[in-house]
Amino acid sequence: MISKFNIGLFVLLFCSFVEINAQTVPAKTFYMIGSFGLARSEDGLKFLDVQSTSQWTPKANIGFGYRINKYLGIEIHSATMLTTLKADGALVSNNESAKVTASHSNVIISPIFYLPTSSKSELFLRTGAGLLLSNTKINSTSNPNFSKSTSNIGYMVSLGYAHKVSARMTLTAQFDFSDAYGSEDVWTGDLGFLNLGVRYSFNGLNK
Repeated sequence: MISKFNIGLFVLLFCSFVEINAQTVPAKTFYMIGSFGLARSEDGLKFLDVQSTSQWTPKANIGFGYRINKYLGIEIHSATMLTTLKADGALVSNNESAKVTASHSNVIISPIFYLPTSSKSELFLRTGAGLLLSNTKINSTSNPNFSKSTSNIGYMVSLGYAHKVSARMTLTAQFDFSDAYGSEDVWTGDLGFLNLGVRYSFNGLNK
């Protein structure tokens, strides 16, 4: 004889199974991503005796992705700073006063791993590599217009949360951490990016 307890347990397990097998973007679906937030560059001014810095900047990200299955996808995305990093101080080489500005951007290809947590939400881990681009300008008395652009191959790791709000739209919150930009003679350092965004599915409906 089936007891009410066993029926309740079956219903609970069934609901849990349905939620665990849900996903915010359905498998075999292309989608667009966009996000906006704040980025902070770690100290990387070995050539400068720093007096003051402004290391926070708004940053925007856009890209495209493909959801392969419930647990795996791939994305190509690019982010750029919307304002420059700034620092004032004296050059270590000759003690001249200098003003420094820098901006970073990137183009990254990333596998993305999903962990569904409910019928409308999931955690995700994005790990990728690509081009890290940087431009630094140093204004000093003897060299008022020094500018140097750099590019290097580096990694980026993202940890985030996604929540479905409609059949095609998902909201995201994530933290990105990158490899170092730049070189030692200009502004260098790792970059952290805290952002909120949206995914929009082009084909297929969430199930």
